[in-house]
Amino acid sequence: MNWIRHIILGTSPFMLLVLSNSTALSQGQTPRDVVLQSNRQELDNLLLRKPILTSEDKSARQAVLKQINDDFKALQVLNNKAMSAVTSETRVDYKSIASLVAEIGNKASRLKANLVLPKVEQSEDKLDVSSAAEFRGRMMSFDKVVVSFATNKIFTETNVIDVELAKKASHDLATIIEHSGRLKKAALKLAKQH
Repeated sequence: MNWIRHIILGTSPFMLLVLSNSTALSQGQTPRDVVLQSNRQELDNLLLRKPILTSEDKSARQAVLKQINDDFKALQVLNNKAMSAVTSETRVDYKSIASLVAEIGNKASRLKANLVLPKVEQSEDKLDVSSAAEFRGRMMSFDKVVVSFATNKIFTETNVIDVELAKKASHDLATIIEHSGRLKKAALKLAKQH
């Protein structure tokens, strides 16, 4: 069974954000252009923890946007690698999977630090894993959460500002962070058994 998914590479909405802060009508701008630019700025302010407003700090702002974009892509690539390893027909390398899941957690943590998403309550979900079959099932569930986060319309479509979508993204990201740590421990435990 092949679990490699289409990865959202290419231009990310993060990189499409307008880096200027002027909303005044300039030569050649229509009122519609001003509204679109304003919407982009609102999305930018929603996504960046500390909006950088001065022109001297544009390079810092671009660095944050690049880091968000890189982490967003890497999260998906690492998840695809982990799922390929879990569903492999050959012997499963649990140490390698533990490493991949830990790296997913690191990318998710950095995304959480760089994105401004609403705080949501995280449900306590037991993640006890005692067999290879249970681990595979937990990894399948983990994959669904990563895919849900990566395909959230707030990230895949420009000018989408929706509080419910932002809450869903925040919940998914918190789940990824929490479960990546637990899955890493479970993978290391299974590595010792096999």
